Amino acid sequence: MSSTSSPVSLNEKAVEALPTAHRLPTGNGSDATVTNLTTESGRLHALEQLEVLPKILQEGILFAGSGATLLLQAAMPAIRDAGPNTGGHKELATELIEALQANISYLSCLVFGTREERKTLIDLLLSGNPPLLGGGRSNRFTEHPELRRWQAATLYATATDFYQRVYGRVDYASAERAYSEFALLLNCMGVPPGTWPESRQAFWAYWDDQVSKLTVSEDAALFAKDLRESHEMPRWVQSLKPFLRVVTIEMLPPSLREAYELKSTVATRTLYRTWMGFSVAVYPAMPNKWRAYPLRFYQDRLKEKLNVV
Repeated sequence: MSSTSSPVSLNEKAVEALPTAHRLPTGNGSDATVTNLTTESGRLHALEQLEVLPKILQEGILFAGSGATLLLQAAMPAIRDAGPNTGGHKELATELIEALQANISYLSCLVFGTREERKTLIDLLLSGNPPLLGGGRSNRFTEHPELRRWQAATLYATATDFYQRVYGRVDYASAERAYSEFALLLNCMGVPPGTWPESRQAFWAYWDDQVSKLTVSEDAALFAKDLRESHEMPRWVQSLKPFLRVVTIEMLPPSLREAYELKSTVATRTLYRTWMGFSVAVYPAMPNKWRAYPLRFYQDRLKEKLNVV
């Protein structure tokens, strides 16, 4: 869902013209974002009106884009320069992984949690006490709106990309609705008003501009290696690393891929096509409880911290 200069192979600008675009079912068409989002009751009411994002975010296969998400984040100079970094590339890898997992947990709770769980999480986030984050750089990301915007942008772009790789193009109306609902989630997470682009067109203009400014530090190869060898991810993620590595390589644009010393070879492209062919043919037919396991995992992880009965 982006222009051709974007690192992920989306083409949202052409979705309207595709007769085979995938339409996500919705309810009565009520807009979850047309409400007072400056009050607790307004946010909670809006979350109860979500229609499109629950159908997208329930798909655990979206997690396959996490490697590309992390490398896109690390290529933003401002993220690398945010606060003191005494641990170098290892510390950055650990903290970006921690922040990514925390944000996935927040999104899963806001979309699938109970009213009390949502209320408790929003209170913590808006009071500057984000759960699942320690006192390191991953917590200090929250102090910089431009960094939070880029972290959210990489999540939105890679998840949208991968969903369409499996299910096909999303139609224009569903894409518009999903973007509005994602903006609502960011509001609940405390992203300052005016930080997130107001429309998808504005988002992709921002995205292309940011991508053109991405750079990879001198120890980039070490950073990518740290991500591959990290044990910060759950055990079920560790078991998927061969698949995730190939997906990451083939999702990144050539310039970043080369800078990270990740090679797209005949072997990686063959594996990617094989795994994606399997995903497209088999994954949608899998039981919902299997497909939703990753999101439930992160939702349950957060529940332990919220202590909501």
